[in-house]
Amino acid sequence: MTIYEVITDCKTLENLINEETDPETGELRNISDEEKEAFLEWIKETEQNLETKMNNIYKVLSNKKAEAEVAEAERKALKDEMDRLSKRAKSRENEANRIKSLLDFALSVLQLKKYKTPLFSVGYQATAKSVRTDTSFNADNIPVEFLKRELSASAIKDAVSEGRLFEKDDPLYRGKLFYLNDKSQEAMIEGVSYLAGESLVVR
Repeated sequence: MTIYEVITDCKTLENLINEETDPETGELRNISDEEKEAFLEWIKETEQNLETKMNNIYKVLSNKKAEAEVAEAERKALKDEMDRLSKRAKSRENEANRIKSLLDFALSVLQLKKYKTPLFSVGYQATAKSVRTDTSFNADNIPVEFLKRELSASAIKDAVSEGRLFEKDDPLYRGKLFYLNDKSQEAMIEGVSYLAGESLVVR
């Protein structure tokens, strides 16, 4: 292949990538089966050109990864600055709240509901009711409709590593997890799978 053809290949691939990516969000649009077929034909034009085309794909991949690293460095720098400003804002907010608590203390000691000067006024007003829990709270005594439950993936992984949850070699139960119930009988956790995935590695 000529250098012109190599450059054309790289440009073609970059254009395909750019068409599939939202420039604003960076989100990827799913590639259609027809587009996948066209791409497959492109890389399989001739056996002689396959290695060159695969190398060109890798070059574009490397460029995109480098651009991603630059963007990530910029994001981190902005995040560090945002964190610094957030901490400063929180510190000033805490200082203001401490001063506000002094006003609260003063009104309480003076047994006043409100106080006004030419500069400002201070007083109490009713706020919306909010739900709170206290030391007597027990989830077992609360109707289920008022409770929120979430699956803990980390707790499941810990139970597997400790042997409290286990898998079976039977292909029929691939990805299923079992435990011993109160009667020491095997029971399966319904609606939960425990499977390894695959990740494409490019070096």
